[in-house]
Amino acid sequence: MKRFLFLSFLFFAAVFTGVREVSAQVGEFRMITSPLPINLVTEPGTSVSAPIKVKNDGSVEEHIKIDLMKFAAYGETGAPQLLDPEPNDDFISWASFSEKEFSIAPGEWKTVTATFTVPSFASFGYYYAVVFSRAGDPLRPKDGQTGLAGGTAVLVLLEAKVPNATRDAEVVEFHADKKWYEFLPATFTVRVKNSGTVHLAPRGNIFVGREGEEQISILPVNSERGNILPQTFREFAADWTDGFPRYREKMENEKGVRDEQGNVVEELMWDWKDASKFRWGKYQAKLLLVYDDGKRDVPIEGVVDFWVVPWKFLLITLTLVLLVSAGLWSMFSKIWKGIFRRKKSSGV
Repeated sequence: MKRFLFLSFLFFAAVFTGVREVSAQVGEFRMITSPLPINLVTEPGTSVSAPIKVKNDGSVEEHIKIDLMKFAAYGETGAPQLLDPEPNDDFISWASFSEKEFSIAPGEWKTVTATFTVPSFASFGYYYAVVFSRAGDPLRPKDGQTGLAGGTAVLVLLEAKVPNATRDAEVVEFHADKKWYEFLPATFTVRVKNSGTVHLAPRGNIFVGREGEEQISILPVNSERGNILPQTFREFAADWTDGFPRYREKMENEKGVRDEQGNVVEELMWDWKDASKFRWGKYQAKLLLVYDDGKRDVPIEGVVDFWVVPWKFLLITLTLVLLVSAGLWSMFSKIWKGIFRRKKSSGV
């Protein structure tokens, strides 16, 4: 009986970014590929090549085949949607490999060269998924499910550089998840639209502080330079956790605790060495992203105001102050009355 790992979407938001290794496991089938993803730029009418490294991380020799798919953006998280090529997807035929099938021993690395021969009429962006799987195994799972059956993929973003390409991005939404917080963290969401004809990788920071004052914290946004495909949206999130006290996920036996509905259970952490980071009042978060329009870095900005109001803490503090003040008033009142009585009895 064959064992399949249904990879609905093998990658996560960072799959469009940086160089890293990804492992897919199907029983004894373990394959590591690098780099991820591959970004290529070439002129129409030329060829461009890139090495893809593959490692058999399993315990038996594997006979591997290479298939080609395409990918599109799935939602706005950065996860790719792997798709079968359609009859009019001629760009699939532009790709060739130094080997389409090969055997690889346990622990062995194999380098396969991918070559893309781009015709003179090509323009803008083309998006490939190079799939490694066992020879003889189906590429897709049964029953019409979405994903790969026992395989892993490397994404290739190919740009055919032409003069009329447009690179344009805009921040369509920048907000905090709440208008006010009792304690941190505060989560900021940045929604960016790529309205151009080629993929973009905007990156930058969120500067948090009081309005008109020096920033307290700098939060990176898309530091791994995740790509946004043309005519799509993508969301990026950043958490401001630099406060005292602050909420964090409750852990038991090195695992996150969930309630009956499956929601994350949080607990308030009092790390007294961070007592100077007590946050209260109105704050402002300023967003500054930049992207390359082919000539220069173009800035895109956003601003959001929010409040941190630790009302329970402040209420308890105010109550203690009032009690102490009342006690001091009572004590000094009794002392004053005692002094007044002694003066009166002495005839002063």
